[in-house]
Amino acid sequence: MKGSRVAKRYARALLDLADRGNEEKWGAELERLAAMVESPELLERLASPELSDQSRQEAMAKIAERLNLSFPVRSFAVVIARHGRIREIGAIAESYRDLLDQAMGRERATLTFAIKPSDDEVARVVSGLERIAHLKIIPTIKVDPALLGGVMAELGGRIYDGSLATRLEEAKRRLAG
Repeated sequence: MKGSRVAKRYARALLDLADRGNEEKWGAELERLAAMVESPELLERLASPELSDQSRQEAMAKIAERLNLSFPVRSFAVVIARHGRIREIGAIAESYRDLLDQAMGRERATLTFAIKPSDDEVARVVSGLERIAHLKIIPTIKVDPALLGGVMAELGGRIYDGSLATRLEEAKRRLAG
């Protein structure tokens, strides 16, 4: 889910409020809040037009308090409820993470291996991607046996395919002429 303009504005506002050194903590708290609120049964209740604005805000405040979130993030949760943006909380959290990554000079990459990779294999791929992107890479590891071997990396909307399945397909096309 990519964030809307509104989600990016809310995320930017929270990031601008963050004290130096608290940006990561607030991002983690916002993601915990989003995960809780986005559970289907809770999201439908909180976003229901049958619920009064006051009740909605109180519910968000209680959820944030139970999650033991910092005061600024608790307040932010209430603001989201007050402005009717509860359905966008996941997009806000994602936008916050993206803005924070950009500010910290890093990027997230999805690495797909045919089998569970060793730490050394992951480190080698991450190192190569860091040389390409000139940024710190935060990997997410996936396993897909259909690759047969090798690795496929998605970074910044680009795919770097070093999988055995793709290499075999290319060889097959060359041989077929």
